Parts: sequence; structure tokens; C-alpha cells
Amino acid sequence: MKKLLLLIVMIPLVLMMSACDEEEPHDPLETFYGYMDAFEEMDFERMYALLDSKSRAAITEEEYIATYKNIYESIPVTDATMSSRMETFDMERKILAEDSTRIPMDVTLTRGEEDLKYSLDVLVVKETDENENDNYRISFDRKLIYPNYGAGDVIETTEVPPLRGEIFDRSGKPLAQNGEVYWVGMVPGRLGAQKEEAIEALVESFGLTEEYIRKRLGLSWVKEDTFVDMVKVSMEDKSVVDQLTSRFAGIIYRVIKDRVYPYKDAAAHLTGYLGLVNAEEYEELEPLGFPIDTRVGRSGLELLYEEELRGQMGTEVRLLDRDGNVKEVLSFFQNNKGRDLYLTIDIEKQMALFDEMKTEMGTASVVNYKTGEVEALVSAPSYDPNAFILGQTQEDYNRLLNDPKKPLLNRFTKLYVPGSTIKPLTAAIAMENGKLDMEKEISINGTKWQADESWGNYYVTRVTDPGMPVDIEKAFIYSDNIFFAQMAMETGEEIFLEGMRKFGVGEDTQLGFGFETSQISNDGALSSEVLLADSGYGQGQVLFHALTLPKAYTAISDDGAMKQLKLFMDEALPVQEAVIGEEVADQVLDFMKMSIESPQGTGHEAYLSGRSLAGKTGTSEIGPTADKSEIGWFSVIDLDDMNPYITTMMIEDVKGRGGSAVAVNKVREFIEDYE
Repeated sequence: MKKLLLLIVMIPLVLMMSACDEEEPHDPLETFYGYMDAFEEMDFERMYALLDSKSRAAITEEEYIATYKNIYESIPVTDATMSSRMETFDMERKILAEDSTRIPMDVTLTRGEEDLKYSLDVLVVKETDENENDNYRISFDRKLIYPNYGAGDVIETTEVPPLRGEIFDRSGKPLAQNGEVYWVGMVPGRLGAQKEEAIEALVESFGLTEEYIRKRLGLSWVKEDTFVDMVKVSMEDKSVVDQLTSRFAGIIYRVIKDRVYPYKDAAAHLTGYLGLVNAEEYEELEPLGFPIDTRVGRSGLELLYEEELRGQMGTEVRLLDRDGNVKEVLSFFQNNKGRDLYLTIDIEKQMALFDEMKTEMGTASVVNYKTGEVEALVSAPSYDPNAFILGQTQEDYNRLLNDPKKPLLNRFTKLYVPGSTIKPLTAAIAMENGKLDMEKEISINGTKWQADESWGNYYVTRVTDPGMPVDIEKAFIYSDNIFFAQMAMETGEEIFLEGMRKFGVGEDTQLGFGFETSQISNDGALSSEVLLADSGYGQGQVLFHALTLPKAYTAISDDGAMKQLKLFMDEALPVQEAVIGEEVADQVLDFMKMSIESPQGTGHEAYLSGRSLAGKTGTSEIGPTADKSEIGWFSVIDLDDMNPYITTMMIEDVKGRGGSAVAVNKVREFIEDYE
């Protein structure tokens, strides 16, 4: 009986002990998801603990952790994610069915604001421990660290020279970029019997002189196998370069990095160009790591933003193979690069506007009257800034300097007499201050007028005698100088000057671009009656630059709210200031519409059926009385909400060619297509 009782007690105990000896089966997904979690937390120690025995034998924990940290801190990686492209059920079934299984994964490494995404397979292997239990582990692959990382690869941090910042338009199109050019040259030992013919071909293709080529070939350091550089040419000349190199074994080329201006003359006065440093400049730049052949800004934004653009010494993290060859640059940002400039310019509008006036002398602009953004700013004629990079002869440069049309002159920063384009401002000031009787008419016979005999032989003249009394509407249609001269006089010097000041005249409108300061008079006063009268229709001593007028017109275009203009995308939203009342702005805008819509209007040539446009022409006289030349202006406001633009154009030397009509026709061609 005692034996039976002991047996009954022992059986459950043995069963319990047997159950304790059996381990829970190892969950393959526990390892897999544990590895994923550790990766996303960048817990490299925990990741190593989940590797299979073969992997741990191949790489120590210290080496494993150090490799991960070296790469991820060098890039640097700020966040990491890993996800399977398989459903959990399918993944578990696949792992359990085989001794080793590849699971397709997506990996994302975040570096700053940029994500590096790549795909790979994670190998899950089954291992049997000493107790013959199955365990699932991760097999190490260097591509798990970084996709391009291989055995024997090393990470190197090296010092790199300054890299110049680039200039872009509003949509990111490069206006001045670090691009590539051909460096065409000769190898003397390969020329053979073709030498003379090859020299002649270079002369004909690139405008070099035979003397220059022979002098280069005869330099003391030249050997038979030396590459003797002759000329840098644009990548656009590929067909010419290919033809030369296929024809002559002794003519070869290299592709080198250099400054490139893709839009050439259309944006030249905006971007400017670079030139080699002089000795004084290099004294300042040498300690900063700049080489002796450094170029610096000589005009335009390249000059004005030289310090911001030119960059500084920096470092670059590179992935090298076992032979020291660069496989990849790991640092995604360039700490040696200068500031990139993003302009409000729309290069498509810029090119179209330049195309209309490239054969003329003048300037033009497009301004968004809702935002104050300058979307085009043109000076004509122009030049190709690439010539200063590729190299040009002294003869070519002298030709630019001595050209009577002055292509190197940046006209949009200069001052010009605005003529009748000032009349909307004169009217707005008078109306805003209650100085204009809207019912007033003047009846004057002929085309000249003076206030009284104290004016002596001086008269205000107008182009047209309409043969009828003139009110404010007709004064706009016919652009009547006499009406606006009288209006300025009735407004008075003090109110007129203050009104023009509110419209931005006399303001230091730099926009980061060295514009000359507009003015109403040389000394800021209108001390004589004649000067006040002349100023009312844009003559006298009034001087505007290319953006004075469109800035003032933003108030007329947008219910009296004048915008501060902006040229750079990263500037804050422009400040706007109510300079005239909404009712006054609307009235002046209606008069400007009549200037285009009326068949007698001076701007009627710009009329486009189905388009709502308002504008003002201006023809101003400059120079000695005996031989005055004329400037033609036209500024048009597009009242379409989808195209809230003020397009302004000034063209020199229009006397005998129709005056402001030259500008009117060109602006019309532009606004027909700019949508």
C-alpha cells in the first residue's frame, strides 16, 4: 500500500520535471522584429547580440559598433527606419520552412532634410544550440550598414577647397552654376604630319591666332606627351569638339568644372560675371584657403554678394575602396559651399522680355503687384558672361568696352527721365488731397501754354490739340502735358513732394542691387513754378530707375496698397503701405484703362481683345535743347487675377521712330505670350 501511494505521488512530479526540461520553441519573428527595433533606435550593441555565430566570428562587437557609428556619424544619419515588404504570416511561414531565408526589406536613412531610401534582403538563419534547440539569428552583411559599403572599404574625412554658391531663379533653374566646360588642347607627339592642318582647324573653330597656338606649343615645360591647353569652350560646342578630336589625333579635350551662365546675355546684368583675383585681393583670400587662380565677382550679383557666394574651406566624408579609390561622397551637404541665392526672377519671363528688346538700348521689368516680387529685370543690349570664364581676347573685350550701345552698362540701376508715365501719380496725389476738381475742363488753343509772362519764353507743350475742352479723362487719353502741369501747380509744392515721397520717389531702393536713388529734383525742392509744372508731367529734374514706376503703380493696381519690392525668395513677405485711398486708386486705374481702350489713347496699340489692361505711355526729352534725343516708356498693368503683373519698358533713342510707340509695341508682344 505504501509503495502504491509513493508511485501515485512520484508520477506527477516526474511529469512536472519533464515539462520543465522542455523549452518554449524560439519565435523566429521575435529575433527579426527585435533587430528592426534595435536598428531604428540605432542600438548597435543589441543588434550585434542578434547576429548568428558565423557573423560574430567574422566581426567583433567593438568593430561592428565602431563601423556603424563611423558611417552614421560621418554622414550624419539622424533617423533610421526598416520595414518588411512581406506580410507577417507569410514571413513566419517562410522562415520556419527553411534553414535560411531572405526577407525583402526597405530601409530609410534620414540625413538632415534628405532621405536616402534603398532596398535589400535580410538573411535570417536557423541555428541549433548545444541542447538541439532551434534559434533564429540575423546574418551580417555590410550592406546592412550602408548600401555601397563593401569589405576593405574605409571612411575618410578630407579637407576640400571653397566651392562657390550658385544663383537660381524662382523655380530653381540655375542662372549661375558650377557646371562643366571643355578644355581643348593639343598633345604635340600625336600631331605628326597633321600639325599645320590641326593648328589651322583650331584657328578657324575658336578664333584663336596661329601665333598664340605656336607660342603655347613652344613653352619650356611642353614635352611630346604633354597636354597643352589652348581654349575653354562651352558644352554647347560638343559637335565642334567631337569633329576636331575625331579628325586630329593630336587634338584632345578634358571636361573640367567651371562657372557657367546657362542663360547668357538674357540674365547677364543680374548675375554679372567672375574675373581672376588681383594681387591685393589674393592677399586676403590666400589665408582662407583659396587657390591663386580663384575668380571673384566683377559685376552684378557675383560682385554684390561676393562674400556670401565664395564659400570657405570645408570637409568631405568619402567612402574609399581598398585601393583608395573614391566610391561615394557620404556627406550629403557641402560645408565648403557658399550661400545659394534664389531670386524671385522667372527666367522664362526674363528671356521673353529680353528677346523683345535685345537689339535696343534700354531696360524693362515685370513686377507682381500682389506680392511685390520682381519677376524680370532686363538691361539691353547685353553680353555673354560665359566669355569672361572661357576666355576672350583683348580685342573682344575692347570691342565690348568701346561699343557705342554700351552692352556692359547695367541700365536697370540707372536713372532716366520718366516723362508722362508719372501722370497717374500726379493725378493720384491731387485727388487724394482734394486738389482736383473732377468736373474741371481746360480750353486752350494750340499746343503750348504758360502761366503768365513771368515765364518769359518758356512754354509747356503738348503733342496734340484735341480741338475741344479737356477734362481729366481726356487728359489721360491724349496724355495732355498742359493739364497735368496745371494740376501739379494747383496741388502745390509741399503736397506734391510729400505725395511723391509716399510713392517711393527719393527712397533708397537697393533690393540688394545698388540702384541709383530716384528724385523729383536735384535739391529735393521745387522752388520755381516752372519746375513744379514740368515735374507734374515727368520732365524738369525728375529721374526714375527701372523699378521706381512699377513700385508706385502697385498702389494704383491694388486698392492703394503699395508693396515693398523683393528680389530674393527667402526674404520675408513684403511690407505694404496704404499710400492712397481705394477709391482714388480705382479712379486712376480707370483713367489708365482708357489710355489703352480708347482709339485715341496713346497706349491703344497695346489693346488686346478680351484682356483687361491699364497703362501709361511716356516720351521724355533729354540732352541739349538744339539736339534733344527721346526716351520711350510704356508701363502696363494686367488686371487679370491670374497674371497680376506690371510690365514696364524704357527704350532709348526713339526720336523719329514713333516715340513711346516703340515700347508699346514691344510690351504688347511680350504680354500676349507671358501666360
